[in-house]
Amino acid sequence: MTEKDSKFSSIEARDLNEAVSPLEKFAKKVFDKLIEEGVPPLPYYYRIYFFNMLDDEDINFRKHIYEMIAVEESNENEKDFELERKLKLSFKYSKELLQRTAMIYKNANTIKELLNKYADEISFIASPKALEKTLKQFEAKLEAINKKLDLELNEVKKLYSKNIEVLKEIESNSMFDQRYGVYNKKYFLKIVQKEIKLIDKFSHVSSVVTIKIKDEILRQLKNEKNIILANRSVSKIILKTSRRTDTVAHLGEGIFAMLLKNTDRIGASKTIERLSDMISTASVFFEGEEVEIQIVGGVVEIKDKKDAKEYVENAINVMREAEEEGMLYKVYEGE
Repeated sequence: MTEKDSKFSSIEARDLNEAVSPLEKFAKKVFDKLIEEGVPPLPYYYRIYFFNMLDDEDINFRKHIYEMIAVEESNENEKDFELERKLKLSFKYSKELLQRTAMIYKNANTIKELLNKYADEISFIASPKALEKTLKQFEAKLEAINKKLDLELNEVKKLYSKNIEVLKEIESNSMFDQRYGVYNKKYFLKIVQKEIKLIDKFSHVSSVVTIKIKDEILRQLKNEKNIILANRSVSKIILKTSRRTDTVAHLGEGIFAMLLKNTDRIGASKTIERLSDMISTASVFFEGEEVEIQIVGGVVEIKDKKDAKEYVENAINVMREAEEEGMLYKVYEGE
């Protein structure tokens, strides 16, 4: 076995151009048609040819494809609707908060004007009885304003609490990792679970890939700031090279994951090899010193109806095994 071969786990090779599922065969057929007719294989043209050629296929196959599309689109619409509803509710509470705050400001100004007015009047009053009468008038007006302020402050407190609750709901359903500009772990698990259901129904194969910077490289980076910068570089390259159908996420602790739809272990392994080449050739400088970023990865095929967490954990475990064994990546072979 050569040194290059020892970097990778052993996987059964096959022709990468070979289409396996009926959907893959049809997708290749559409692509071949575009090339044959000299049409640029861009998403816009591919979509037109895809649906035009789908009309000529077997009715059961057409039904199968439209079911897949319907499942994808309905889930996205429901998610978007719920998010929009919560955002509108938060906007409503925020608007009312501003209105109440404006009223409090107005009442505060009224108190200030009232104080100035009575301060001027009192300075010219010599009679104790007249002074007492003026003070009582001032107290009565001040009490009336205070009642209004109490009402407004109570409303502000209620609206603030309601808005915080809605914002917490939005945050709990957040999809993105703000630090690295990719999806977060919670959303990634949802997407993988959704894909597991689709695979159970339509019998295709997809894969989960996990990637991280090697520990030996992280030690060279010395501090947390440099590690974050290095991880950002990795996330940008993953996003730049991923397909529109891929889902890229940060699982935490510098571990990135990809859901590769309709991709088997061979295609997933090729993805890691390609990413490794691109990441290692990218020049990254830390404190004036050039550091070559090296990654390690794990691959697991989604075939059976298991929990999403199990697939992700298996991918992480084989990734760690690959690092211990000095391999670029390792493929999960099952129990």
